[in-house]
Amino acid sequence: MAENSCAECQKPADLKCSACKLVAYCSKDHQKKHWKTHKALCRPFEVVTTKEVGRCLVATRDLSPGDLILSELPVAYGPRPHMVEEGPVPCPGCCRLIICESSPRCPACDFPICHPNCPGLKDMDKHGHECLILSLREVRAINGLHDFYRQDTLLALRCLLLQKKNPKKYAQLMEMESHIDQRGPDTETYKTIQERTFEYLDDAFFNPLKILQTRTGKEVLEDMSKETIHKICGIIDVNALEINQDAEISALYPTAYLMEHECVCNTAHNFDTEEQGYRITVRAALPIKKGDHISTMYTHALWGTQARREHLRETKYFSCKCKRCQDPTELGSYLSALRCLGTGPDSCDGFQLPADPTDDKTEWLCNKCDIRLNNNDVSYLINQIGEEVDQVQLANPTVRELDNLLTKMLTFLHPNHYHVYSVKHSLVQLYGYQQGYTPSQISDDTVLRKAAMCRELLDITKKIDPGNARLPLYTGVVYHELYLANMIMIKRKWDLGIKSKVKSMLAMIKECHQSLTEAASVLKYETSSPAGEKLLNLIASSKKEFTNWVERNKIDLSKE
Repeated sequence: MAENSCAECQKPADLKCSACKLVAYCSKDHQKKHWKTHKALCRPFEVVTTKEVGRCLVATRDLSPGDLILSELPVAYGPRPHMVEEGPVPCPGCCRLIICESSPRCPACDFPICHPNCPGLKDMDKHGHECLILSLREVRAINGLHDFYRQDTLLALRCLLLQKKNPKKYAQLMEMESHIDQRGPDTETYKTIQERTFEYLDDAFFNPLKILQTRTGKEVLEDMSKETIHKICGIIDVNALEINQDAEISALYPTAYLMEHECVCNTAHNFDTEEQGYRITVRAALPIKKGDHISTMYTHALWGTQARREHLRETKYFSCKCKRCQDPTELGSYLSALRCLGTGPDSCDGFQLPADPTDDKTEWLCNKCDIRLNNNDVSYLINQIGEEVDQVQLANPTVRELDNLLTKMLTFLHPNHYHVYSVKHSLVQLYGYQQGYTPSQISDDTVLRKAAMCRELLDITKKIDPGNARLPLYTGVVYHELYLANMIMIKRKWDLGIKSKVKSMLAMIKECHQSLTEAASVLKYETSSPAGEKLLNLIASSKKEFTNWVERNKIDLSKE
């Protein structure tokens, strides 16, 4: 029997608003009818302006992990800007990367495309409108190579086209922060945008367009000024969110861009597919109290404090001083810590941490001796190690190569350092797969080492991403690898017929069950990404195999 009353007609109602669950309806029709009234109350946040961060989102009621905060379509989206002259380019219809030289061409503008029947080519919300302007370029190809193609301009052009196509969206776009005051003519950013975007668009497309508009009397674009182009590029740089699915997309959202940055944010977001318009859905990742600011993260959770703060200063124009950035240990994760670099009689087994992580000139102090390092020396060391890690990781390394690199790194870095994390995360995925380390070849000691590494990685991610807001794929992989490591050991011991096998291995078997359960849980909103979908299918297969094995061997997981 219904316990609630319909907000529209006050009759008994069983249907609740799926977003806020605060009101009920007797039917879908009455829910739609009441939406204009309920819309303002349904949103669990309000937009406020503060002196510290400007406009931002503040919770208007308590929120629990998983609660929906907002869901919206982008104002504009397009290929992610890449300042490169060579390599794959995105199809303007679907944004999937293609090889320019061997690809067919759009019959109208001659841009490289993935396929003549790409649906996005005729879609006026995608390539349709821009195609008219792109077709105005007189010089198209030289020796078959499209010297004109610059993918970093397409999103800016799409934003500009909203002037006439959708003035409401254009107004929303131009309200976004551009930090244009910090991107003046004396900056490298300004010079790059001026040359690569404005001058390119103006010379190749806007000048012919102005002639066309004068001749026909039809206005396609009202404002093609240098100032507007620079502002739009600033808006893209500061506010666009990256989407990694079948294509590399940058998208601008009308409300989500107002979420402020925190290095341990309280929301998680995911994107629908291209077919669904790349809709963003934002949910609470941690408990959010009424009055709390709603936050996301503008940088990578697995970067150390110096790397995160440098990235934020260069791209978002502020210096982060959040709780994680101010803590030398990064919430007990030690993600940036070094081993004590003292030598001879001055050496010890301590760790060196920044005295003040928010000070670019801070000293690094050992927690056990008097050894001090200056920040420039530390930055140089970390950059050198980072370059070596990148080189090795990109070369399809073997287990032995990664093991050697890890041993070398641990001479200088804390076992939890983010460069060490990167190598360990790769290693746990090679143990059990690579030739010489397959399940039938890998030694017991190496299996145990893999399981220990997995637990170490999980301990780190729980500290820096407690709500699984930013690292669900990393965490899901580690949970699954921990399951696989445990199962190798369990099956080996089981096959040996050890009499105490059930009692001695029950904890390991339970950890298998818990790992699969946690892996599926952290990935529950990753169904639209190819990597997430693939991993979820793998976990589902492992769960079925594990369940069958438990039932076949009559193991009671409820036993203490």
